[in-house]
Amino acid sequence: MRVALVSTNCELEIPLGTVPPGAAVQLAIRAGDILLATEVPRALSARNVLPGTLETLEPRGSLVIAQVNAGARFIVHLTPGAVRSLQLVPGLPVWLVLKTHSCHVISP
Repeated sequence: MRVALVSTNCELEIPLGTVPPGAAVQLAIRAGDILLATEVPRALSARNVLPGTLETLEPRGSLVIAQVNAGARFIVHLTPGAVRSLQLVPGLPVWLVLKTHSCHVISP
């Protein structure tokens, strides 16, 4: 099932549900379930790959909270080691990778 995010050109593939076509739903995606790549991901089983721009990085204890604009804003939890190894800085083009089953309908 595909869901278009309101006021964006983003679409996500989510698990098949019992929602009628065209119905409004709310989705929940855990920030820790979103992968971030600095190159176009290829040959993945994940069905959702969204290009975006890294807007902010906020260190918070043992994790870093990243905000990515991919047409819609996504919050991504990263380790400080991942931030260093990927050389992440605000303004960098990135790709978000979300498995279909990481997207949960919370209200039809």
